[in-house]
Amino acid sequence: MKYILYCRKSTESEDRQVLSLESQEKELMVIAKNANLEVISIFKESKSAKAEGRPVFNQVLKMITSGKADAIICWKLDRLARNFIDGGKVIDLLQKGVIKEIRTYETTHLPTDNVLLLAVNFGMANQYIRDLSTNVKRGIRTKLENGQWPNYAPFGYKNDKADKTIKIDTKRSLYVKRIYELYSTGAYTLKQVEDILFQEGLRTKGGFRLKKCQIHRFLQNKFYVGLMEKDGKLYPGKHKPVISQILFDQVQEILNRKSSPKPQKHFYSARGFLTCASCGCMLTAETQKGFIYYHCTNGKGNCDEHKAYLKNTDVDQLLSKMFLNLKFDEEFIEISYEAYKARNANKNNYVKSSLESLSNELNALTEKESRLVDGYVSQLIAEHIYKQKKLEIENQRATLNNQIKEIQAKGGISEVTLEQIKNVFLEGSRAAEKYLLVDEQEKRNMLKKLLSNASVKNKSVAQYLFKNQYQVLALAPKNSDLTQMRRR
Repeated sequence: MKYILYCRKSTESEDRQVLSLESQEKELMVIAKNANLEVISIFKESKSAKAEGRPVFNQVLKMITSGKADAIICWKLDRLARNFIDGGKVIDLLQKGVIKEIRTYETTHLPTDNVLLLAVNFGMANQYIRDLSTNVKRGIRTKLENGQWPNYAPFGYKNDKADKTIKIDTKRSLYVKRIYELYSTGAYTLKQVEDILFQEGLRTKGGFRLKKCQIHRFLQNKFYVGLMEKDGKLYPGKHKPVISQILFDQVQEILNRKSSPKPQKHFYSARGFLTCASCGCMLTAETQKGFIYYHCTNGKGNCDEHKAYLKNTDVDQLLSKMFLNLKFDEEFIEISYEAYKARNANKNNYVKSSLESLSNELNALTEKESRLVDGYVSQLIAEHIYKQKKLEIENQRATLNNQIKEIQAKGGISEVTLEQIKNVFLEGSRAAEKYLLVDEQEKRNMLKKLLSNASVKNKSVAQYLFKNQYQVLALAPKNSDLTQMRRR
């Protein structure tokens, strides 16, 4: 038989205790020499076997299926596969006799062996990797909940191997703060910040210039304000923050702007809010002979709509007409507001009274529980009676807390919130008329507040979507009152 010697080791944690590739090769060559086996090829691979697609392993199977080799030597079966797809291929080739023998450090597997035992071996390898993944994720989650960062420290911090904590890098953290302070002014682009920091001596560990994409990541990293983000969830960290939350928020506001921080030669209020309904590309704007025109960018190269130019005055009329979908009669809004305000006041009084009553009951339970504990400690109450009464108190407390939660959910709303709802109605109702009267900057501010996006086709608005609460107004029947609007 012609043997292939296959060695595999991944850099992941599950293989830390496995022999190195060199050690595996050395040990397996001793086995081959003692058994007088003919080894025609040696393959070594540094890749995890938990998923299919290992290139070296596929080369091994290709040599075997082509008849160039018919047996394998490996340290253990889990070196060949830790997933059912690759494991199934090996079992199938062994059963058919294409692989005549798999020899490991511990035993030899032949085509006549019980296939169930092989399947169990590969299944155990697969389950091990799944359990390991679960345990690693649980360990990471536990560290985050304890305020510890489970990975390498970000730029500006360093890992303390002695106590396994993260501490501020006194030198690099100053550069991080400098990056935030420069960008928060709004006067510098990322490229300009990169150049300034390079001139001031900032270098990577390799001695290279810090790129603007790296600076952009730094500016979005909540780690610098004392928070840790993992899979979209934030955890409070025990590490010291480098910057304040106020500075971080200022930077986010600049980063989230549609326009660049650098001065613009032309200002287009609706650019970034309109798309082409035919191809989905954005509508851009340009100035020609003193007039502003909007048109499709034709980014996909197959749209005829980009030939249809819209004057900015026509775009303003389209958007103003679209805002009519938010219009309610203002007298109706005022009457609905006063009526709901009166009903809400009575409801709030009832809720307040009910919550006070339930809160008194909870306090009484606490006193009762205290007396029960005193009696048990003084040995005036038997243990079985104490446990029974303690359980009764806990059940009563759970019931009362649930009642409080339900009443709070059914309660009214504050006058401040009610006033805000009224203002949403009024703002939406006045948007169509107001949009045609304000300047370009205020038009853009209105679009940011009211509109998510709109698509244009044949010089008309084909579809639109307002921001959350305004979309509710757009879809609502115009004879609804504030009570119905609040439910929606």
